[in-house]
Amino acid sequence: MSGSSTSDQDRKRKRAMIVFQIVIYSWILGTFLVQLYLKSISDW
Repeated sequence: MSGSSTSDQDRKRKRAMIVFQIVIYSWILGTFLVQLYLKSISDW
Protein backbone atom coordinates (compact mmCIF):
# COMPACT_ATOMS: atom_id res chain seq x y z
CA MET A 1 0.00 0.00 0.00
CA SER A 2 2.73 2.50 0.93
CA GLY A 3 4.48 1.78 -2.38
CA SER A 4 1.47 2.85 -4.42
CA SER A 5 1.08 6.06 -2.39
CA THR A 6 4.75 6.93 -2.85
CA SER A 7 4.46 6.27 -6.58
CA ASP A 8 1.48 8.63 -6.72
CA GLN A 9 3.49 11.28 -4.91
CA ASP A 10 6.42 10.74 -7.27
CA ARG A 11 4.11 11.10 -10.26
CA LYS A 12 2.64 14.33 -8.88
CA ARG A 13 6.13 15.61 -8.05
CA LYS A 14 7.41 14.85 -11.56
CA ARG A 15 4.39 16.56 -13.12
CA ALA A 16 4.89 19.59 -10.86
CA MET A 17 8.57 19.77 -11.85
CA ILE A 18 7.65 19.58 -15.56
CA VAL A 19 5.06 22.35 -15.20
CA PHE A 20 7.54 24.42 -13.17
CA GLN A 21 10.23 24.06 -15.86
CA ILE A 22 7.75 24.94 -18.62
CA VAL A 23 6.72 28.11 -16.74
CA ILE A 24 10.35 29.11 -16.09
CA TYR A 25 11.46 28.52 -19.69
CA SER A 26 8.42 30.27 -21.18
CA TRP A 27 9.02 33.26 -18.87
CA ILE A 28 12.70 33.44 -19.90
CA LEU A 29 11.78 33.12 -23.57
CA GLY A 30 9.08 35.77 -23.19
CA THR A 31 11.46 38.28 -21.59
CA PHE A 32 14.05 37.51 -24.27
CA LEU A 33 11.52 38.14 -27.06
CA VAL A 34 10.35 41.36 -25.38
CA GLN A 35 13.95 42.61 -25.16
CA LEU A 36 14.52 41.79 -28.83
CA TYR A 37 11.28 43.61 -29.71
CA LEU A 38 12.25 46.68 -27.68
CA LYS A 39 15.75 46.70 -29.21
CA SER A 40 14.30 46.46 -32.73
CA ILE A 41 12.00 49.41 -31.89
CA SER A 42 14.74 51.64 -30.42
CA ASP A 43 17.28 50.81 -33.18
CA TRP A 44 16.07 53.40 -35.67
